Amino acid sequence: MGDAKATSYYLPPGCRFYPSEEQLLCYYLSHKNGAGQASSGNGGYDLIKELDLYDHDPFDLPDYACYSYGHGGRRRHWYCYTVRVVKERRAKSGYWRRKGRVRDVVGRGGNAVLGRRSSYEFYLGSSPKTAVRTDWVLYQYARVDHVQVELFRNQAG
Repeated sequence: MGDAKATSYYLPPGCRFYPSEEQLLCYYLSHKNGAGQASSGNGGYDLIKELDLYDHDPFDLPDYACYSYGHGGRRRHWYCYTVRVVKERRAKSGYWRRKGRVRDVVGRGGNAVLGRRSSYEFYLGSSPKTAVRTDWVLYQYARVDHVQVELFRNQAG
């Protein structure tokens, strides 16, 4: 499940990378959209790397996109920037299917809409009639005022 060429980021003991939705939209995604290519000298927002999400099955995502948390690091989230895909969300052995409706992400005051979050579930197989739903959930974030790059967060059940 790893990419030998990938650069992993190790956080010190007691630290975790688990940003809120507001931080994902206002800090990471806005810096990515504004700066184009993030650099390591810009406050650490390059912790989230670019990845062609649809070239991978969710269970084969590279280690550099994974951040563990919880007791013993048993729970994991994957974060990546990827190019926006409008129609088919196919991976190697399955596809991502929209779950529910698009949800607004609001700021602390609850007045301003910062962005939108869409949810997708991963299905193994190519046909909707025979595909099997998995525990993988993908959250797609997009800023309301920026549509250049989108941020994805995967998590397993």
